[in-house]
Amino acid sequence: MIYRHMNVWFDPVSLRISVDEPLQDTDESPKLPPEVSTTAVQAVVTRKCNLRCDYCNVRLSGDPGGTMTMDIAEKVIRLAEDAPAGRLLMVTGGEPLLTPEITFRILSETASPKVLFTNATLVTREIAERLRELDVSPVVSLDGMRENHDSQRSGSWTAAAAGLDLLRESGVSCGISTVVSRYNLETVGHDFPIMYNRFKPAGMGFNILHWTRCCFDPPSGEEYADVMEDVFRTALNNGIFVDQIARRLDPVIKGRYRYRDCSAMGGKVVVHPDGSLSNCISGREMEDWSRRIPFWMEYCKNCHAAGICGGGCAWDAMHLGGGDLPDQRHCLWVKRILDLFLEDAGKYYGSGPVSTVELMERYSMMLTRGTSSLTTSLGHGG
Repeated sequence: MIYRHMNVWFDPVSLRISVDEPLQDTDESPKLPPEVSTTAVQAVVTRKCNLRCDYCNVRLSGDPGGTMTMDIAEKVIRLAEDAPAGRLLMVTGGEPLLTPEITFRILSETASPKVLFTNATLVTREIAERLRELDVSPVVSLDGMRENHDSQRSGSWTAAAAGLDLLRESGVSCGISTVVSRYNLETVGHDFPIMYNRFKPAGMGFNILHWTRCCFDPPSGEEYADVMEDVFRTALNNGIFVDQIARRLDPVIKGRYRYRDCSAMGGKVVVHPDGSLSNCISGREMEDWSRRIPFWMEYCKNCHAAGICGGGCAWDAMHLGGGDLPDQRHCLWVKRILDLFLEDAGKYYGSGPVSTVELMERYSMMLTRGTSSLTTSLGHGG
């Protein structure tokens, strides 16, 4: 099944592309997904936070607030040590800098790559310098410039911006994570380049609003796809790494089929404050989501974007797709990004097959975080 968009042919299995000249349909099927070991360990060091963001999955989960003991922190350290080399360690909350003793115990006793998810409002110069010494890459929540950020995140823009400035001045490579909601839907495209130029992050992310048990009022799939189209064009024109875009382009540019979008579908261990384990921060038990990927889903069997998709978020799919269906919002925007990429390739390259070397020459800056120690997707570990 060869897919054509404008003057570009795309093979959904081999991920080859050709401009102006049709590809031969070989009727290939993707190989079986490879077995996975632990690729990510996530420590939820506390459920407490100094903010009350309107859409927060942790706050809206109904779980009692709690904080790790040092004994449970040691459990995290052992899990990270036992995982294969190159696994991603994530320290999250709540706000993990509310419990610096636990947070820095874990960060100081584990190997890179390490990422700290924070709202940055509690970052001091001492904290920033310690993060640099420990080779930690913080991911800071920022939902736009002042007005848009403050409308959802407890008026915290000034403090968050100050924290980001301290990180940059201390030589810490960090990312910015933006949640796309109804409140910033119309302004993300405008704010994106301003945020990037203001804070100079190694990369950025624009996250679809995850399902929560209450107060869930997200933009539609089409609206989110429109936002990601604006993001794609800005990232392409300026050579900016955007997590969600990179995960879609990387398979095509490297010719490597992407089986799963998140290591919660196989490979992640989340340690909660009480010491319990799950495969996803939104769940409370270890579940086998390994078959919630396009390779195994009948719905995705003939989808031309299956090889770059990875299935999106299984948690969202279970609550919004139901049964064995994916989250339709994810399907919409991934196909949009693929079409935009093929359209650009069709304009840029001459006639005939396009090699991975040629693709890397144009798109490599969209696949890297510069000096960041992270080697996998921000927040996903997959």
